[in-house]
Amino acid sequence: MERRGTGSNEKVKASLPSFYSEKYSTIMRWHPKAADTLEGEEEQKQPLVMDSWYLHHPLLNLSRLALKGDKVARKLFLDSLEFSIRVAHHFDYKWPVFYKVDTLEVVKAETQPGKGGEKDVPGLFAHVMLQAWELTGEKRYLTEAEKAAMHLRGQGFDLFYQANNTAFSAGAMLRLYKITKKEIYRQLSYLCLAGVFNNVKLWDCDYGYGKNFPTFFALFPLNDAPYTAVYEEQEVFCALHDYLRNAQDIEILPSVRLLITEYVRYLVDRAAYYYPTMLPKEMLQEKPKIGEVDPNLWIALEDLHDGWEKSGQVGQEVYGAGNAFGILPRHYIRIPDQPFMVFTDYPLYRFSTRKQDYLHVRMAGDNRIDCRLMVVKTGPGKLPGVEVHINHKPIHGKKSKGGHFEYLIPGNAEITISWK
Repeated sequence: MERRGTGSNEKVKASLPSFYSEKYSTIMRWHPKAADTLEGEEEQKQPLVMDSWYLHHPLLNLSRLALKGDKVARKLFLDSLEFSIRVAHHFDYKWPVFYKVDTLEVVKAETQPGKGGEKDVPGLFAHVMLQAWELTGEKRYLTEAEKAAMHLRGQGFDLFYQANNTAFSAGAMLRLYKITKKEIYRQLSYLCLAGVFNNVKLWDCDYGYGKNFPTFFALFPLNDAPYTAVYEEQEVFCALHDYLRNAQDIEILPSVRLLITEYVRYLVDRAAYYYPTMLPKEMLQEKPKIGEVDPNLWIALEDLHDGWEKSGQVGQEVYGAGNAFGILPRHYIRIPDQPFMVFTDYPLYRFSTRKQDYLHVRMAGDNRIDCRLMVVKTGPGKLPGVEVHINHKPIHGKKSKGGHFEYLIPGNAEITISWK
């Protein structure tokens, strides 16, 4: 019997080639056969108008599939690269906000008068080029990544255009540093991260509708956005996990490890509240500007607002439904043939099970701050005898409601969990 969802996944994958334009030799933002149905209610919703970051984002996702061996994604990705490079050269690695795909005519040059275009796109383009270099081994892609990276210099906090793009840029700069050993790229990665952390709210909203959900360390998707958005947060969350994974064997600032792991910890706690089913109905927008809000549907809201304003003003995100699928495999470890799983609210560098009687975990973070580790029951019976060691020293946990066990673990620790 086919597993639920598998057929739908294959149907979505099978549709990918239909987004490729033979005429322009690139993946398109709008489906070519549906582009004439666009009504232009927003300035970019026109058939051949490209938002600069939108070209690179699908290329990133295609490259990820390609690196996992998907032949269709590989062809679509590689066939679109020349157009991407031509656009980069045309704009001298300084992308506007909107341009025409057919003529490269600028439709909108600046985010605001005097503010320039999408200044983090050079980092996103560099990420795409690094993926191409990893996939093909062709040095010209690495050269393109380095050329683009240098256009991030001197931007300061103005570099931040959209949170997920800036976070991906941080990871690309760190990868360039590891490949070339040029210190400028490590420093540029810090610049990108500074832009991300400059756009968080370091407070809990305890007034109005804000009393119904946690807001501490929430990330604004744009530098002028009056709301937080699950898709951008989800992608930043994944990008920061990758940043730590790439940084595990090199020296980076302790403050960087601390900030990243703390952001991840709070996102894991907050993310469920993007679902309208977790919120009182009176705080949800009854008549969104676009889209709709079904308070019984487990699809994330597009926007969570300040405590005085209702949320879901632009409906729910179909693409935000992937929120849980980003968090669960990174923070819950399933133990084969055992009636429990392991949860941690900090990122992991790695984990491994051996002989199926113990689990070895390397935590990320900074040892000045503790994180939570839980042994979570998944069956009706009692837990087997579980022992937890930190750096080879045993520790004792606290039994919680439901028969689970909770432990406080310092960041950057080596953990061994064994059972009988």
